[in-house]
Amino acid sequence: MVKMVERIKDARPMMDLMAKKVFSNPEITAQFIRDILDLPVHHVKILDGTQIHNHQFEDIKTYVTSIDVLAELNDRTQVIIEIQVAYQFDFIKRLWLYLCNQVTKNADEHKKDGVETHKLAEELLPVYTIAITQKRYFKDHKMVHVYCFKEKNTNDELKVYFKGFEEKQALALMAFLELEKYNKDKIQEYNKVRWIEFFGNQPYTQSPEKILEQADRIVSRIDWTKEEREMYDERTRYLQAYSSFLATVEKDKKDARMEGLAEGIEKGIAEGIAEGIKKGKVHGIEHGKKMMIISLVKDGLLSKEEGAKRLSISVIELDEYMGANE
Repeated sequence: MVKMVERIKDARPMMDLMAKKVFSNPEITAQFIRDILDLPVHHVKILDGTQIHNHQFEDIKTYVTSIDVLAELNDRTQVIIEIQVAYQFDFIKRLWLYLCNQVTKNADEHKKDGVETHKLAEELLPVYTIAITQKRYFKDHKMVHVYCFKEKNTNDELKVYFKGFEEKQALALMAFLELEKYNKDKIQEYNKVRWIEFFGNQPYTQSPEKILEQADRIVSRIDWTKEEREMYDERTRYLQAYSSFLATVEKDKKDARMEGLAEGIEKGIAEGIAEGIKKGKVHGIEHGKKMMIISLVKDGLLSKEEGAKRLSISVIELDEYMGANE
């Protein structure tokens, strides 16, 4: 296994504490949003996520969700920035829920100001989201996705007028940066991919601009206070312990799966043989065995190599047999 070359030794840009520190800088956040969403951002105000806190970790949680940063642009557009370290099946829906909740929260604030319910829509402003994920969520090889609402047949983007904007704006934008997909040989929009290099602690493939040098200085902890350094060290120790815990859990689960799989295979083969005999098919025993193995391979419960071994045939022969039984 090739060890990743770190741009900055021992830096953890995806750590919640570290990412909060990075996005507490309005200039960095403005450039990040400008690059990813292609918006004409002049400056931003961080509404939430500016403070880093010393967490007390009493329980090991199933998922590690890093941060929730809310930034307001100069035109009052709001952008939610989320960082997701571990894969979570419903993360995209949760991101959409965050967006919807923020829209509702904004509407509630207008209600407090006495705006009548039927006029709330006039007061609402754009709310967009950007997710930086350690794992991949989409099957293609694109490192950056930006989704919006589009007409199904014409592909026209749904845009509307918002109060204070001269031109129509996108009703919704959801962007995703997937660090696991990083490929320095397939970069098309470097102004977007450079943030994958930054958060993935990868060497830059182009000379970094001043804004990235500024961000690197933050993750290098050069100007951190003693309190912030202590928080970082504590968080690092926790993450190391958490990683060890996950490795142990995965090993136990794998051992249990293999034990259950072996038992299931033998039982399935026996049932396949019995079914073949019951139906009186020619070579029923072998047919039932083959069909069970093929089913397990197709379902991903058994590797082709193991399946071929159990059938005493080559992987090529197994592929041919599977193709003939599609």
